Amino acid sequence: MPRPGVPDPYRRRAREAGYVSRAVFKLKAMDARFHLVRRGQRVLDLGCSPGSWLQYLGERVGPQGLVLGVDVKPPAVSLKPPLDFLAGDVQSLDLAALREKAPSFDLVVSDLAPATSGIREVDESRSLALARAALAAARQLLRPGGHFLVKVFEGPDLPQLVAEVGQVFAEVHRAKPAGSRAASRELYLVGLKKKGAPPPPDQNPGQHG
Repeated sequence: MPRPGVPDPYRRRAREAGYVSRAVFKLKAMDARFHLVRRGQRVLDLGCSPGSWLQYLGERVGPQGLVLGVDVKPPAVSLKPPLDFLAGDVQSLDLAALREKAPSFDLVVSDLAPATSGIREVDESRSLALARAALAAARQLLRPGGHFLVKVFEGPDLPQLVAEVGQVFAEVHRAKPAGSRAASRELYLVGLKKKGAPPPPDQNPGQHG
């Protein structure tokens, strides 16, 4: 985001395209780079409100897919299929309720950020806690071969989180997409191809690693 009083081209573009938030362009950029989303997928969007990622994901998976958003407050978008929503906190997820929506997911994404305190160490710690909660959900709910995307604040403990993601996924990448402020400590970790035996092809629609 630019300084106060300076026009934000991403916000204007989002509004013109019908998205509720400029954050959609971050997801678009990472999808273009890592090929995360495909038709027919089941996607779990943690921290989905206000809903621009839901909007984009719904467009990409199409009517045969599912995009399930989770947040403590409902998104500000129409929840027509393939979009669905479950109220909840990522740090106390009801896994049984999520599995009722889908037994497993092809992609788990999290754009969660903590309420910032202005104290760098505190904000970094809170961000890591949210990212670890999202990773725990991916461990439980993501099918073998599936992908993971999570926002985190850069700090001295980030390498440990990268190592933890690397225990679960065959590849780990760091990304700072267009739309993120150059001065911001925000970045994204991308885990590709969850480790484990893949299901048979006919049980794995829409995803090809």
